[in-house]
This record gives sequence, structure tokens and C-alpha cells, in this order.
Amino acid sequence: MNTILDSTQENNIKYFDGSTDLSHKDVLSVSRNLTDICYPNGNEEQKGVCILVDRCSSYIATILAAWKAGLFVVPLNTASPIQKNIEIINKIKPAVVIVDDINEASFDFPTVTKSELFSEQTSKNELTNFRPLRPSDIAYVIFTSGSTGEPKGVVISCESFKSYIDWTARNFSEYSDLKRLLLTSELTFDITMGDIAFALAFGTDIGVAIQNRNIPSILALIMRFEIDILYSVPTTHLTLASFSQQKRGADLSSLRLILSGGDRFPWQLVRDYKKLAPKAAFYNVYGPTEVTINCFSVRLDNRLELSVERASVPIGYCFDSLDHVLLDENSQPATKGELCVTGPQMMLGYHGDAELSESVFVTDTRIECITRKLYRTGDIGYYDNGLVYLEGRVDGLIKIRGYRIHPDEVSKTLDSIEEVDVSAVVNFGKQSDAALKAFIKLKHGSGLTVEDIEKFLREKLPDYMIPVQYELVKDFPLSQSGKIDKNSLAKRL
Repeated sequence: MNTILDSTQENNIKYFDGSTDLSHKDVLSVSRNLTDICYPNGNEEQKGVCILVDRCSSYIATILAAWKAGLFVVPLNTASPIQKNIEIINKIKPAVVIVDDINEASFDFPTVTKSELFSEQTSKNELTNFRPLRPSDIAYVIFTSGSTGEPKGVVISCESFKSYIDWTARNFSEYSDLKRLLLTSELTFDITMGDIAFALAFGTDIGVAIQNRNIPSILALIMRFEIDILYSVPTTHLTLASFSQQKRGADLSSLRLILSGGDRFPWQLVRDYKKLAPKAAFYNVYGPTEVTINCFSVRLDNRLELSVERASVPIGYCFDSLDHVLLDENSQPATKGELCVTGPQMMLGYHGDAELSESVFVTDTRIECITRKLYRTGDIGYYDNGLVYLEGRVDGLIKIRGYRIHPDEVSKTLDSIEEVDVSAVVNFGKQSDAALKAFIKLKHGSGLTVEDIEKFLREKLPDYMIPVQYELVKDFPLSQSGKIDKNSLAKRL
């Protein structure tokens, strides 16, 4: 039994990145090698693997191979500070950490290199020796920042991920003949899992953009491999569309399905793609990691009349397999309020944090005979002509380049600098232009420069969390409670 892979098209998927091509045969070989390493004594309690290799087709093939072996996966990014990866690895306590052939970091857990893992399989394990992957088992753990300013591991079950695959198969059945998708998102971002779900539903080949921030490189891959499907964050779409409009010879006409998720974007993006890829359908998809990738969707290229009526783009309709409600300040159903979702795609919880896990759920008062939990997304939504739109955030959590982050996490890192007295980080800009500014008060007599501060942050944080502006201040404006008044700081922007 394999909850994720059974009744899917996984045998037909091929993996490519422009230099390395892999097939189901390679996945099967890696699965057997992982079984030897992680389950040497046969069927045991489920274990996990952390994947810490550079972007390539092997990365995605390894995820599928781990599931076939009955393991759960924790995707990591080699571009992140190594200390951050080590902290995650220490929390997970994996059976093995998969690393690149050249790796200088040391871990307290066993490691295996990518070359060793993809070497010719020598064990005598047969398909029937793989550990069953049950509905209640873990599929993956993705670490994302939360309102506490601390990274949190979202634990998604196999049952939840399979529910998303099944929705994909139903919702996009008219695109079942598409051949190739291109994965441009960060591999630690659950858009990656959305791409994998599409491939499992229809047997679509998965291409990996190794240089996922190099727009000319992405365009070249789309043209070279005649990519059908492109699912990415709005910043990538906006830049690709703008570049393609200016670049002579740019051709996006092979695209037939475009998905954008992870952040808001302007209607102009839909219009631009309608010209650049006239045969493509354009969908906006929405959902927090805690509800397994997405829970709302809407096709937009055939709804451009909405752009005349209002400037904002809807997140659309709730999945047919899920339920939702908008709750007002009194936790009562309303036409405007915090968007709450329930159904089979809800996470198991946050890794190692039962208190935080419980805090993000609320009881569904619409049902009296039983206690049913709703996940609180933290987004304020409202209805208009049957569609759901978002207005803002309840807590101050923001999105930059598709990543949900809390400015306090950056401030916390700044405050760890010995010569910093106190700091505050605020966001400015909207949608794809969102960015951070840091206000910093140094200790008396400090000679620390902005360049010194930024260098320190780059050693500790991923680049999407690095402020684009810094201001050294003598004092901070304070609220009546004596706290730093961030609203006053934001007005300076």
C-alpha cells in the first residue's frame, strides 16, 4: 500500500533539468537504496529524510523515491545559512541527510551523497519490500515562518496530500494531455509539491529550472522543452512576462496552463499572458501551507471583465472537497472576516509544538453535534458575486516573493548583534513590490556601519528576508504601552 503513489501516473513521469534526465527506473533504484539505509530491519515505524542538495532533477526524483520507500521528506535549501539547515535537521532527527557530493557541513545524523544514492542498486530488495505508506503517515514537513517570528514545521499527512492530488485530477482534467511542466519555485516552498501533485495526477514530466531566478534561463527552458505548464509565484511571472515582451524572439506560445500562487498580483499580468501565451488558461490559486498547498482557485483569463469592476484579483472558489467560512470578531459567520477552512487537507500540526498547533484552530460553531475544527488562515476575506477576495492580514504576517515571513524574525536577528541596542523592521510596498526596512538604534559609541549589519544578516538569513533599506536612529517613537510604535515608523515610508 502506498497512499500517495497508488492510483497515480508516477510510473510515467520523467525528470529533466537541461543536463540530467531521469526516469521511473532511477526512482525505483533510489527507493531501494533508501530502503536499505533507512529500514534495514524491514517494516518499522515511519522515518524521515532531509534533502539538502542543489536544485536539479535528482532532487525531485529523490522526493518520489522517498515516498515509494515509505519515508517522509523534509526539503532544505543549500542557499540558506547552514546553521538554519542544521537547526531544522536537529529538530527532525532524520534517518539520513541526503547531501551533494561536495559538502563541508557536518551533521549529527547519517549522510549519503547524491552520487551514492543514484548509484546502481545492488540490494535484493523487491517492490514488495517497501514499507507501506499509510494515510496517517507523514508525507512532508515544510518549514515556514509564523507570527511568533520563529520557523515552524508544517506537517502534512499522506491522506492530505493525496486529497490535493485527487482535486488536481478533477479540477484540471481537461489538461490531462499536457506533457511537461517547469518547476521554478524554491524547493522548500509548497508550490513544488503542487507541481509534483499535477505530475502524479497526469504523468506529466517535471523539469527543474536550476537557475530559478535567472529569467533568461527560465525562458530558454520553456522554449527548448516546449513547456506546457508553469506554476510560480507572481514575482517570477511578472518578471518573465515583462522580459518576454522586450526580448526579441521570446516565445511563450507553448504554455497552455499558467498558475500563480503565493501572493497577490495585478490584473495586468493576466492581460500580458493572454498576449504572450494566447492558448493558455490562467488560474489564481490560494492556500496556506497548513491546508496542503491550496484551497481556493479561479480561472481568470476568461473573467477579464472583473478587472473593469474592481482592481483586486479574487482567490475564487473553495475546493469542492473542502469547506470554508468567514468569521467576524465574535467568531460568527459573516460576509467579511477571517477566512477559515476545514476538510481533509488540513495539516497534522506544527512539528514539536502542540500548543502552537492548537492555537491556529477554532471550533466550527455551525455544527452543534460534534466538535469540528477550522483552520484560521489569518487572512481577511469578503464575498463579491460569489467569489472570495482578500483584503489583508489579521496578524501582520507578510509575504515577500511568495514567502510568508514576520518582520519580527528579522528584528530578532538584528538584536542579536552585540552593538545593536534595539531594532524594528517594517514592511512597505504592495503585492510583488513588498520589501522590508530596518530601523536600528546602536549602542552608544558603536562604530557599526550599515554594510556591517547587512553582511551579518546575509550570514544568518535567506535573501528574501534581507531588508532593502536601513536607517540608523537615535530613538524610537513609542506607543502608549511603551512599545515601539511601528505604525509611526511605517508612516515615514
